[in-house]
Amino acid sequence: MEKECQMLALTRRFGSDEGGATATEYAMLIVFVALAIAVGAQALGNDLTALFSNVGSTLNGITIPTP
Repeated sequence: MEKECQMLALTRRFGSDEGGATATEYAMLIVFVALAIAVGAQALGNDLTALFSNVGSTLNGITIPTP
């Protein structure tokens, strides 16, 4: 009987422990933030590539007059 009470108390304590849930929530938050940074960096990189391509095309068409 004593062993059953100890096991029941251990089971209840394990069920009420929320330490693992908090760690999981922080891990998910970190993953979502990293994903947002990666997507933002990719979009910014694509926009910068297009910008520099436009600037390069514009500068290629310019002729500098010689005096």
